[in-house]
Amino acid sequence: MTRFPTSTSCIAVALATLSAVAPVLASAQANSAQAAAAPRAIAIERGPLGAAIARLGRQAGVVIVADPAVLRGRSTPGVRGRFTAGEALARLLAGTGLSARPDGDGGFTLVSGAKTASAGGDDVPSDITVMGNRAVTATKTDTKLTETPQSISAITGEQIAARGAIGLQEALRYTPGLRTEPNGVDNRWDYVTARGGFPAAQFVDGMKRADISAAPRTDVYTFERVEVLRGPSSVLYGQGAAGGIINTISKRPEFKAAGEIAVQYGTFDRKQAQVDVTGALDANGTLAARFVGVVRDSGNQVDFGRDDRIALAPSIRFQPDENTDITLLGLYQRDKAAAISAYVPEVASVNAPAGRRLSRSTFLGEPGHDYYDTEEKSATLLVTHRFSDAIRYSGAVRYSRYKSDNGTVNLSVWSGLENPFIDAANTQIERTVFDFRSRVNMLTTDHNLTFDFATGPFEHKVLVGIDYLRSSAHTDYAFGTAGPIDIYAPVYTGVEMGAFDAQPRQVASQLGIYVQDQIRYADRVTLVLGARRDRARTVNEGVDRQVDTVTTFRAGLIGDLGSGIAPYVSYSESFQPTLGLNVYGEAYLPQRGTQYEVGVKWQPTPAILASIAAFDVKGTNRLQTDPTNVNNQIQQGEVKSKGIEVEAAWTVARDFTLSASYAYVDAEISKATDPLEVGAPIPTVAKHSAGIWGEKSLDLGGDTGLRLGGGVRYVGPTNELAVYQDDAGGSVVDTQRTPGYTLVDALLALDWKQWSLAVNATNLFDKTYYSSCSVRSACGTGYARTVIGTLGYRF
Repeated sequence: MTRFPTSTSCIAVALATLSAVAPVLASAQANSAQAAAAPRAIAIERGPLGAAIARLGRQAGVVIVADPAVLRGRSTPGVRGRFTAGEALARLLAGTGLSARPDGDGGFTLVSGAKTASAGGDDVPSDITVMGNRAVTATKTDTKLTETPQSISAITGEQIAARGAIGLQEALRYTPGLRTEPNGVDNRWDYVTARGGFPAAQFVDGMKRADISAAPRTDVYTFERVEVLRGPSSVLYGQGAAGGIINTISKRPEFKAAGEIAVQYGTFDRKQAQVDVTGALDANGTLAARFVGVVRDSGNQVDFGRDDRIALAPSIRFQPDENTDITLLGLYQRDKAAAISAYVPEVASVNAPAGRRLSRSTFLGEPGHDYYDTEEKSATLLVTHRFSDAIRYSGAVRYSRYKSDNGTVNLSVWSGLENPFIDAANTQIERTVFDFRSRVNMLTTDHNLTFDFATGPFEHKVLVGIDYLRSSAHTDYAFGTAGPIDIYAPVYTGVEMGAFDAQPRQVASQLGIYVQDQIRYADRVTLVLGARRDRARTVNEGVDRQVDTVTTFRAGLIGDLGSGIAPYVSYSESFQPTLGLNVYGEAYLPQRGTQYEVGVKWQPTPAILASIAAFDVKGTNRLQTDPTNVNNQIQQGEVKSKGIEVEAAWTVARDFTLSASYAYVDAEISKATDPLEVGAPIPTVAKHSAGIWGEKSLDLGGDTGLRLGGGVRYVGPTNELAVYQDDAGGSVVDTQRTPGYTLVDALLALDWKQWSLAVNATNLFDKTYYSSCSVRSACGTGYARTVIGTLGYRF
């Protein structure tokens, strides 16, 4: 059993890692400061300033630091011709009220007022740097990452597109501490776990979505970025597991006319068209709108597969003055998927004899009765208003309706039999049919006030808020029969379905009140304290209601030691209601999560950001079978997870960007009613995982640029343990190991004026692998090579 190092050794590892990385990053910094200031071809069209600044970085091979909040709502007339980076930057900022301020290390930061970079180039350093370094998910306030005492990662829309991600879980492949696609190919939902197998709750614009089994997969083209807060986070977000928060930020209207139209074609006959158009609706620049649309017709890697989608996201924004911002977001999305998962028996995959391993495309369900159709309709209102420099209000409300219909024919391989075949030739396996349909209505709302004030030498940012969630869910189930199937020579026989069995309607609500204080001392030390009180209520028709009242806390301390080094320590909690009653009619307690985290963040220049964190997470009150009554469940289960995460990103001169991540996770069952389960590893959790991605832009002349990108990601082997009863009534322990795998992704893109042609490849070398395998049951087949070409036009 692997033991986690002590806190002292964790810090030693952190310092050693940063020391090893420092020379490389310092070299990158030196190269950045010496980058050539020679004129080069620059072609940037008028449009949103944020997009123009990012495009300048790519074309000129430089980096510019900008707070997204400063760029938001501003536009630029664009620039075209041969200029130095400084000359082009000055022209982009003309009339915006912003200027570029040297940072002393060869980089620039965009600020309001002050002197602008000289158009003549005399006062312009040899390099300029562009990078975002703030997030809101961790504190619900606009806070620098280096002042946030908890692990948080931000993935931009451009990074998602460059890495060829077609869904949310694919977008997070290079983020440390997360296990994406643990079930392998699965076109139903985005399932992500964090820090030891704990589910990561999915939020959109800071508010919770319906459960993944009731909602369509989030379309990556509809949002600006993803923020991942790792570890328990109930103080700000209410009920949820200990894995953390995945918060997607939707695209918002801009006040300068701009847009993009693109078409895609790729593997499995994937055909997609997408459009993103925004601009002002009035001459005064107070009203703006945006429309994002996606239409897709596609197969998938499994025979008879479908992955079709329509997503329409209109939005409108009203800014009557500089203190008020009101945005209304709409979304309609309909997905139709078939051959929705690729589970294959472990006896015909990872443990198959020679020549008996099934193909990744093998379909063992029934054509026409293997589907997952989902629909989402939602409206979101976001409001911010600044009453003064010291008081700010932020409010959000969303109403959503979800609809899902699922039909599945499964192999009978989940009963723990060592040999699931029913014939002597070991080719035939029984099948079962399970269908469900659900209808969910959800209302979520969150309102808070932020107060900025000082008490002596201490600066306070106090957040006081209240949020409310109410969902009404109605789910029906149906069972049927299907004949056995020869898994090596499938013959489809059809199914016989029974009637749907209506389940009791479930109404769940949660009301939470939270307070947080970010205390800043001497502009170097930040203390974060938070507390929350929740009342969660669940009512099933015909069943007594269940009410849980829970208090959760968080605390964190981070300090600036100079040279960009910021060590921190933090504590956080989570809770998740456990529905149901034991045999004695007593309600279960909520599952609880606690985390201790210690780490170091390092940002010596705006172009470099690195972090290392050691964490210790514990999940308690997990249900277990009562050893004295097999018909009862008791809350004696406990899981512990300890590990280290490393993440680094930096931008080198001549527009070369590099990001890397590594995670070590040791997760196991620490308490169980069956002593044989104590110490068992958590399924699908790899002890080691890592990823590295690099991207280089080249100026080919004639308004033409070339982008080359590539990445390597590694997921180590995983293990699962299960306890079975033998014929004599004793216990038998069986294990299953899933081999690790290394995959390569690539990008090749050509930009010419307003046109772009990009080709993305994931699993470039088409490696066959399994995401995870369960004991005496099945394996989740990994994703085959996918190549997608995108032709786009920006205006």
